Amino acid sequence: MTAQIHDSFLFKDQEYSIVGVNGKGLFDPLDYDLRPQGLCSACWRGYLCQYTVKENQMQLRWLRINLDSSGQNSSEFNPGPVINGISPGKPHEDYPIFDTVYQNLDLTIAFNGGILLGEGFIPELYIHMGFHPAWKFRTVYEFLFKNGTIQEIRDVSQQVAEIRKIMLQKPLDWNEQDGREKLEEWIKSTFRLDYRL
Repeated sequence: MTAQIHDSFLFKDQEYSIVGVNGKGLFDPLDYDLRPQGLCSACWRGYLCQYTVKENQMQLRWLRINLDSSGQNSSEFNPGPVINGISPGKPHEDYPIFDTVYQNLDLTIAFNGGILLGEGFIPELYIHMGFHPAWKFRTVYEFLFKNGTIQEIRDVSQQVAEIRKIMLQKPLDWNEQDGREKLEEWIKSTFRLDYRL
């Protein structure tokens, strides 16, 4: 198994990884009749998003998605639907693992809740499974939204550093002696993005 690629968030020309989500309303491909295919071990859900904020409103900037269920990425392009007036394009060199790309979407996202944005991943904390949680990043901000509009931005790096101290008191990886049931529980936990500060 491979660690998963995080969605990203562009804010004031700085790109952050989305390392925690508490709330509802982020982009869901099924809402647009898109059926993503998990064809890469680094992206089992089959799609990747980048969000941003324009005039305090959350927007989806771009979408990379796998729609080719054969996994062959054939030369015959099978486009998805138009989204927010934007037609999909062929694979992008920045993300060759996806067969369909939506650029410059500027799609308004009516998200309600909090998002943790991380920057400065600590390489020594890497493991081959799921999404890396916020405590594995040096800098973490919490963005709070109501109907997609920013309500508050908080630097929670110090709180996350305290969580990191606690988390480092136990093994980072699954322990074989814990048994199969614990393994399944651990795998599920690495794919969750919910958080509590």
